[in-house]
Amino acid sequence: MLEDLTLKGCIEFAITTEEFGAANYSRLAEKFCDIPDITQLFTRLSEDELVHKKQFSELLKRAPNTLNDVQSRETDDYLKAMSHSIFFSRYHGPFKDIEAIRNREDALLKTLEFEKATLGFYKAVEEVQGGSELLSRIIEAERSHVIAIMKALLVEGSKFRSLQDTWS
Repeated sequence: MLEDLTLKGCIEFAITTEEFGAANYSRLAEKFCDIPDITQLFTRLSEDELVHKKQFSELLKRAPNTLNDVQSRETDDYLKAMSHSIFFSRYHGPFKDIEAIRNREDALLKTLEFEKATLGFYKAVEEVQGGSELLSRIIEAERSHVIAIMKALLVEGSKFRSLQDTWS
């Protein structure tokens, strides 16, 4: 859960979240290496999360150390609530024991929930702290992840090629 409610603290939390996602997606790609479409999906997700980590690192360089001047207690509570998700926990979250994930659907459902939690947190940061072009691009990429995972859940054998993928 987020403790430092400055923009810098939010971005540091996002960087940690992206590292966590990349590592787990890489592990899932290895675990499901016998299912090509899922291996490809998790490999791409892992690569994208590393790109997001770099993007957030760029945002971190420009972030102020102070709280937003108009940030209220309610706003603080909102950011804390959006960062408080079991999906961000290394020890209690859906990826705590990758070996316990037995099948494609279970892996995709856990991944979908993680991506939705991440997207919700990033949208909250944008709403509270103000947006930037780079943050907007990251949010759009996270939205694309949610869509790609949902489509993979609905259609076995669907392929996710990249963030520039178009589904017809």
